[in-house]
Amino acid sequence: MPAHFEGDIVIAGISGRLPESSNIEEFKENLLKGMDMVTEDERRWSADNYGVPRRFGKIKNLSNFDASFFKVNSKQAHFMDPQHRLMFEVTYEALIDAGINPTSLKKSRTGVFIGVSDSDANHFWRTDANGLYITKIYRKWT
Repeated sequence: MPAHFEGDIVIAGISGRLPESSNIEEFKENLLKGMDMVTEDERRWSADNYGVPRRFGKIKNLSNFDASFFKVNSKQAHFMDPQHRLMFEVTYEALIDAGINPTSLKKSRTGVFIGVSDSDANHFWRTDANGLYITKIYRKWT
């Protein structure tokens, strides 16, 4: 049975992490300056690794995750796919951008829609099986 909806849909807040940009505003500024945000350096992966392109866009500060703020166990946060850590951060920031106190959403009918791209962490976890991978706390969703 198809769903039926009557009423308004509101996109109220936005947040994101993009190459060389900690937030949407910085990304906009970088674009307006004509900055090349696709770089050739070894901040993320060594250029000696097979299959790593020489130039690619990298997100800054992947290790700056406040696990206690999001009530995530520190060991689990360490082994968590960086996309999942970023998801916590940008979801919270988008709510703040919308002028919404995240705690006010408890028991409300609120949808949160998130988009991500491919994760380079999947390759790492297949080659370095840690306890969390083995116990399926990390699961590949492809």
